[in-house]
Amino acid sequence: MKKIIFLVLLSFSTLAGQKEALEAIQKTAMALKKELQSAMKVSPVNAIEVCNTKAMPITKKYHSKGIEVGRVSLKNRNPNNTVKDWMKETIDAYESGSNKKGYSVVRISNNQSGIIKPIKTMPLCLNCHGSNIKPEVSARINKLYPADKATGYKTGDTRGYFWATFKTK
Repeated sequence: MKKIIFLVLLSFSTLAGQKEALEAIQKTAMALKKELQSAMKVSPVNAIEVCNTKAMPITKKYHSKGIEVGRVSLKNRNPNNTVKDWMKETIDAYESGSNKKGYSVVRISNNQSGIIKPIKTMPLCLNCHGSNIKPEVSARINKLYPADKATGYKTGDTRGYFWATFKTK
C-alpha cells in the first residue's frame, strides 16, 4: 500500500513539474513574441538586434525552481542553440512527420524530464527567416551570426523547438 501511495505522489509531482515547465515555455514564447513584434515596428534590422541582445536574457528570466527553458533548431542561427543529446530522437520524429503532438515529454534521467515543443514559422518570421530577406537584414544577420543556418523557411514550417527541463522525484 505504501508503495502505491508513493507512486501516486510521484506521478502528481511529475505532472506538476510538467505543468510548470509548459507554463515556462509559454511565458518565454509570449515574451519573445512581444519583444520581437515591438522591434519589428521599427524595422527587421532592429528585430535582429533585439533578438541578438534580448532573447537569451528573456529565456533565462523564466528559469525557476529546477526548470530551465531554451530554444534549439536543426538550422540554428545562434550557435548556442544546438540540439542536445536527449532531444535528438524526439526532434527526429517531429522532422520526419511521425510525431505530430503539440509537445512531447522525454525522460532524461531518473530525476529529470524534458519537454520539446515545435516552433512554427509565422508570416512575420519570414522577414528574417524566409527566402526573400532584404539585403540590409541579411547583412546584419551575417555580421551578428556568421554561421547562420536559419533561413529558407515558409509559413507553417517547424523552425525550431522550445525545450524545458524539470525535476522528477
